[in-house]
Amino acid sequence: MFGPMGRSLDSVTEMREQFQPALVRRDVTLIRDELGLDETQVTVVETLLEDYDTQFSEASDKAQQAQRDLMRRMFQSFMGGDARERFQASFQKIQADLEQMAVEAGGELPPETRRQYFREQMQKMSEEMQREREASGAAAETRGIAAEMVKAAESWRRERTRMETEVMEGVRASLQGDQPMRWEGFERFLRREKSLGRGRLSGESVNLFAVIDEAGLAPESVEAIRPTLDDYEFQLDEALKRRNAFLAQNEVKALKAIQEGDAKAMEQLAERMIDLRNGVRNVHEAFRTQLVAALPPEEGKRVERAALLAAYARVYRPTRAERAFDVALKLPDLSPDQRKAVEDLVSVYGTEVQGVNQRITASIRKSEPDRLKQEAVRASGLLNGASRFFDGPPDDPAEALFEKRGEMTDSYVKRLSALLTPEQVALLPKGSGRDDGRRQGPFGTWTIADMPEEVRAQAKAADKDGNGVIEGDERRELFRAMRPAEDGAPQGDPGRNGRRRGGDGQAPPRAN
Repeated sequence: MFGPMGRSLDSVTEMREQFQPALVRRDVTLIRDELGLDETQVTVVETLLEDYDTQFSEASDKAQQAQRDLMRRMFQSFMGGDARERFQASFQKIQADLEQMAVEAGGELPPETRRQYFREQMQKMSEEMQREREASGAAAETRGIAAEMVKAAESWRRERTRMETEVMEGVRASLQGDQPMRWEGFERFLRREKSLGRGRLSGESVNLFAVIDEAGLAPESVEAIRPTLDDYEFQLDEALKRRNAFLAQNEVKALKAIQEGDAKAMEQLAERMIDLRNGVRNVHEAFRTQLVAALPPEEGKRVERAALLAAYARVYRPTRAERAFDVALKLPDLSPDQRKAVEDLVSVYGTEVQGVNQRITASIRKSEPDRLKQEAVRASGLLNGASRFFDGPPDDPAEALFEKRGEMTDSYVKRLSALLTPEQVALLPKGSGRDDGRRQGPFGTWTIADMPEEVRAQAKAADKDGNGVIEGDERRELFRAMRPAEDGAPQGDPGRNGRRRGGDGQAPPRAN
């Protein structure tokens, strides 16, 4: 809805979630199971949620329309007169200048040289336009609209909070007997259910309860880690409450910072936001280590692999070499000598790729916060033409590591191919290891876990081989699925089966 401003605000707020209801009608079953409601209570809750849904939808539609109208007015004010034509002319001139510079240099210009020239020229043009806007009063008009946006955002935040409080209090008032004793556990579960998927950092949205649920652990193993899971539940909930409370207040502050061109304020918001997001991620990682250490070796490895894949899908999803090894070892005509050679190659590759993956993960952990912070600071220059608004995102050092891993992966596929017959080689996965984990595609990536939440459901439907990556014909299938207009974006649903509470509020994860 908000375009570039929305993407920048999204780095320090929960803009994507502000118009999503706290509860939806399909949550009746969840509420019934978590709180142990009888049929009469279910009817009461159904009525509460129906009324809340109607009230929220009407208020949300009204608030969104008001914001759209304000954004339209702001865009018209910001891009009034001949601003659009001047921007287009500037882009064309910059492109022509760069082409001429390349001719004079006798070859392609370095990317940083091109980016720096673009930033300098756009900054000159934007400063000139800003001086004209200040003199004409257009800049004051735009800031006035931004002030209206601040008031509208604050009004909607209060209204949304009021409706959420009322429906939650209504559900709680329907409880009887010992059901109120389950309420705090229900609130923790609901917080995970509704907000865990709102992470912006890799590893922030992991649900270790869901990982454990799906790991197929022995009953005695589940019982052994129960105290650790209880600690994880409480510590995660505290981290989520701190993060959610801060982000819920941030939209108004961020809009004010944009209105005033206050880069320092945006940087402070971003730094605090990153600290809180890191706090959530750190809980996951600390307890992942504890759980793995507490489990038998084979089960621990299984949990660790699943948890890392959930946290860093770009890094830990199967590489081309791993997919090729899997196919090769299932070949019906693989001879004993071939099998032994392939298994040895798998072992060597596993050791090498593990080290590379650890370096990539460390690089992502270090670079992601800086990228989020820069995106937030860029937003503060939106209305005053500050040069930071024209800065692109910083280079991602993980990309170079992915490139090296891709080259290594392709070399192992060649070594594998040398062990097989031409007929067997023809059955191996096609493509290049250099595409593994790389950011690419119309959503910045072809990896489903890294796509915007609103397209993940369609992407999963198109992912016929279930490897979490949209490849080949799957991309055409995804584009076909996206052509019709959609009624609404699907919501993330992390850990739907994670840590379902029993009648005493202490039920452990199921053991398969």
